[in-house]
Amino acid sequence: MTGIGKWSAKINVLFMKLEGIVEIREHDGQYTFDFPPPERFKDVTFRYFDVYAEGDTIHGKGEASAFPGKIFEVEATFHGDTMTGKIILPFMGNKEIEIKDGHKIGD
Repeated sequence: MTGIGKWSAKINVLFMKLEGIVEIREHDGQYTFDFPPPERFKDVTFRYFDVYAEGDTIHGKGEASAFPGKIFEVEATFHGDTMTGKIILPFMGNKEIEIKDGHKIGD
């Protein structure tokens, strides 16, 4: 499965620049994600669904408890130990947020 491991990336969300860490794992042939939110959003939980891989890219949808009922889409493409991608916010006119400078920080 592509993208398995612990990754760090920069995300510019609206007026904030964040560095996020996500751990991507495989369980029974399905992707699982551990995404501890930054301290200022520590009470926000995430739910992920419709996740699938296509070549070196993982696609999926999610929902954050801070925005109930608002679905976002994520695409992340992996190139060895680097990663790029985007978060698409359909509830904000399909605004795209770039995921950049992604790099593997653990297995």
